[in-house]
Amino acid sequence: MIEETLSPRRLDRWTSFRFLLGIGKNPLVTMRRLHDSYGPFVELQYPLSFQQPPRHLGCIADVGLYRTIFSDSDTWRSVNISYRGLKHHASRRLGAGMSRYRGLRHSYYRRLIAPPLSQLAVTAMSTEMASIAKRQVSSWQRGAVIDLIPMARHLMQDLAIGLLFGDDRDRARPIAALIERQVAAAWPTHILNHLVWVTVASKQERLILDWAEQKRGNLDPKDILSIIVNNPDEYGDPATRDRISGLVSFTFGAAYETCQNALVWTLILLTQHPQIAAAVADEIRGAIGRDLPTMDRIGSLPLLDGVMKEGMRLFPPVPLQFRRSIKDTTVGAVSVKSGTRYLASSYLINRNPDIYPEPDRFRPERWFNINPSPYEYTVFGGGGRMCPGFTFAQQMVKIALAAILSQHRVAVVPDARIDYRTNITLMPYPAVPIVLHDVADAPAATPITGRFRELIQLPDAA
Repeated sequence: MIEETLSPRRLDRWTSFRFLLGIGKNPLVTMRRLHDSYGPFVELQYPLSFQQPPRHLGCIADVGLYRTIFSDSDTWRSVNISYRGLKHHASRRLGAGMSRYRGLRHSYYRRLIAPPLSQLAVTAMSTEMASIAKRQVSSWQRGAVIDLIPMARHLMQDLAIGLLFGDDRDRARPIAALIERQVAAAWPTHILNHLVWVTVASKQERLILDWAEQKRGNLDPKDILSIIVNNPDEYGDPATRDRISGLVSFTFGAAYETCQNALVWTLILLTQHPQIAAAVADEIRGAIGRDLPTMDRIGSLPLLDGVMKEGMRLFPPVPLQFRRSIKDTTVGAVSVKSGTRYLASSYLINRNPDIYPEPDRFRPERWFNINPSPYEYTVFGGGGRMCPGFTFAQQMVKIALAAILSQHRVAVVPDARIDYRTNITLMPYPAVPIVLHDVADAPAATPITGRFRELIQLPDAA
């Protein structure tokens, strides 16, 4: 069907209410049920809207509709669906990051932080990135049960801090721990997490501002925090404390939090596909030997590239994306009023069977022959608000995978339960117990349980 002719399936108030409740509790499964039942374009009525026509939430799982909305950043702005925090409080200020900016402010700060995230700058980081990853992964303990989540978190934080935030680990790590609280509070129904975060938000803001003061007067063009602190705002005035705290909270957290989840999910998938795990490990070791996993050695490895992209396709770091119209427009065949919200399921668009046959299966080899657009592979968004750090993120995940798989064989503990949470990002929860083995050990899949199996079709033997 041509996108311009698509009309939404409008659900009644009671049916909409049930789906809205489901989105709050289990958004990925609910969105799949919604679109499987009613098609790629659905309108849900807000239960307490009695105007005519009633206010609604548009839900899309269609490439063409996604392109229409996400390619027009003048009409559609990002929506912070999380708890906004208390008025005149740190919890409100810390939520006012890049995703809330539009117009001149958004374009200015996007350009300001672009240089250290450029293709040229990221490529130049390759050796240092590989050295950090290899050194840290070499210290991982073999033979004992360990939780993969904190190991991946520590690795990705080290890479982000070391390469984008001045290598200031002593100041950055306490802030990262508090950003984890902020992320946990991001989904609207997580009320307890909201309350917990409000109690620590002031401390998080204070630590960010203290860190920023250490950078003032010392501009480092490779350090995003230094760039923000030592440049004026979009009007030429000094950056305010509120601007610094919101921007740093967003950019620092985004630099590693999504990547750590992508790394963990990809390694989980490899443990359940031992033949692929063995093949990609052989490919990596054949390319690097005992050397560092730098991009000149691993950047063109086809299976490693496919493994990384396929892991992110199946478990996109941000599986749902919200937009709000800021002026009257059209979507498909319908008129849309200013202020209308749309929920795009990146998770489902990434599983379009016309682009990805057997869409729920882990098939890295599919990437040998396809090159989807950002609107068909929505891991990093699309259009003018596409993630500015996508090159850094892909390189970081690829080098981390190469460092791990060249030194260890990863096995999940048999019958481990692996669940997931959607707190804006898609994260494994509460733990991923693994045992590391020598790379020469023969790989074998171990049975695992948990709600993550709702999201993937594993081999019959897994």
